[in-house]
Amino acid sequence: MTRFARVGGPVFAGSSADGAVNAGYVVTGLGALAVDTLVTRADGVALLKAAETEGGRVTAICFTHEHADHTIGSTDFPPGGVIVSEGTARGLAEERVWLAEAMAGEGVKPKDPTLVFESGIRLPWGPEIIIRELGGHARGSTVVFVPSAGVLFAGDLVFRGRPAYIGGMTAEKWLAALRTLEGWNVKTVVPGHGPVGGPEALTEQRVWLERFVNRARELKSRGLGLAEATETLAGEFGFTDRRVEGLRMGLENRLGFTNRE
Repeated sequence: MTRFARVGGPVFAGSSADGAVNAGYVVTGLGALAVDTLVTRADGVALLKAAETEGGRVTAICFTHEHADHTIGSTDFPPGGVIVSEGTARGLAEERVWLAEAMAGEGVKPKDPTLVFESGIRLPWGPEIIIRELGGHARGSTVVFVPSAGVLFAGDLVFRGRPAYIGGMTAEKWLAALRTLEGWNVKTVVPGHGPVGGPEALTEQRVWLERFVNRARELKSRGLGLAEATETLAGEFGFTDRRVEGLRMGLENRLGFTNRE
């Protein structure tokens, strides 16, 4: 069962039924703002009902980025605002093509954006909510921050308890985003995946990513090919099962590894 708990002030967070993905909502004077909508339609309905119970209605959704495991749950949400960054809007358009092919006949259709911002937006809804695109993990990686509660929805800029998905990353932008967030007055971090934590979650992710990128570049400088580097880094950084494919994609498409002749 998908459950949601208060993580600070009027901010609630919870995980999908399988515990793999996080989302939440902020209760405001104008209703609830949902932050991501989880990975299945059932998960999304559970989030919707919880947010309506606490906030009366869901006024809007904000997607932290375009990946389907954070947007599919919006399929059965009622009409309302959908707030995304420009990068996320472009990514959603591409993701819809993949979803149409991979989930044909299942009725899945994440909500379309209704408000697209360039780099950031402030919602004076009581409490104030700051939404900012930082990029890094995905094209439109965005955070949602409630300053009065010190709660940050970091989306997939932060993974805890598992290796980060790097298939579409821009490493330097991701690291810059984490450094920026480390300078904010954050008390609680809701990661895209893994347990809620304190501000140390930002530093832990930055250190992990720095180690990973430095090690990958070292292997590349030694002339390792894509297959060998994937195997080496999977073992050293704990990539298992389907996560190895994301590792391989990141090494090939983002860090320039190729198969040796």
